[in-house]
Amino acid sequence: MNDVLLLVLVGILVLVFLLPFLIGLLIAPSQQATRVELVKAPLADVWAALSDLSRQTEWRDDLKSMQLKDDDEGMRWVEIPAHGPKLVLRKIKEVPQKELVVQVERGKTPRGKRQAVFTAVPGGTRVTFTETSEISNPLGRFRAHIGSKLDKRLNHYIAQLKRHFSS
Repeated sequence: MNDVLLLVLVGILVLVFLLPFLIGLLIAPSQQATRVELVKAPLADVWAALSDLSRQTEWRDDLKSMQLKDDDEGMRWVEIPAHGPKLVLRKIKEVPQKELVVQVERGKTPRGKRQAVFTAVPGGTRVTFTETSEISNPLGRFRAHIGSKLDKRLNHYIAQLKRHFSS
């Protein structure tokens, strides 16, 4: 009887640890979230808020500080969030008042991209935000999928931008 109970307990423990890994293998390593939002402000003002990196700490409550770094590969900066690990970001494409693409890195490893495409419309600026995340670890994919962090992070970023222009 004790051997059967021990075998059942070991089996349950293996499933608890193995099942998330197996589910993570089934989830695509690339995740994407897209939002199309109307920001009630002129295109030039919305562009300035998103592209003027040094002033983002004024309207982003999730950002403790930012360190700008310029190197041979282009504009790079470090975001130090109020909570969580710091992120290294690099502008990889900038078309003034049309498109901004930023690569997100943890250490020296690219982890995803943030893209904003701007269009002037009656009543403000339409911004199409797309954030992608690359997670190679199956357990990391499982955790990210369960927590929906990509969606939450993008929604929070957009809410902060809109709040900046509503005040």
